[in-house]
Amino acid sequence: MISILAVTVLAVLAVVTRAMVVVIELIHPRQGRLVEVAGAILNVVELGRIDSDGPPVVLIHGASSNLEAMRQPVGDLLARNHRVILIDRPGHGWSAREREDDSTPDVQGKMIAEVLAKLGVGPVVLVVHSWAGALGARMALDFPDRLAGLVMLAPVTHP
Repeated sequence: MISILAVTVLAVLAVVTRAMVVVIELIHPRQGRLVEVAGAILNVVELGRIDSDGPPVVLIHGASSNLEAMRQPVGDLLARNHRVILIDRPGHGWSAREREDDSTPDVQGKMIAEVLAKLGVGPVVLVVHSWAGALGARMALDFPDRLAGLVMLAPVTHP
């Protein structure tokens, strides 16, 4: 009897969780566009002027977050004079990844570099926050030709 009750409670909780996901997605619909890269489909939002002087600014959020964490405090302000590109990291926000193991800075760096290549931009000023500090450092080492600069906000740079 206890096992039937436990299974029933878990089933109800699963249904409630799925319903809440649907409600949250309706309240906060995806913005931007999806860009397919090796191992993921990344959500990208572009702001500002494409023809602005200087390199585009790419904003990457930290752990347990999404691109809105960078858009609200600095993205909209920078977009007044710059082209700004915000990317949901793989597995965050509206971005999906094929494998859970693809959460390392080197794998995500390759994915973001591929997005930049598909957008035809570079070199860019990469602005990273928190956990994305390790991602930004990895990209600076692996893709120096893609970066015009690296700005780290309260970075976590080591595993």
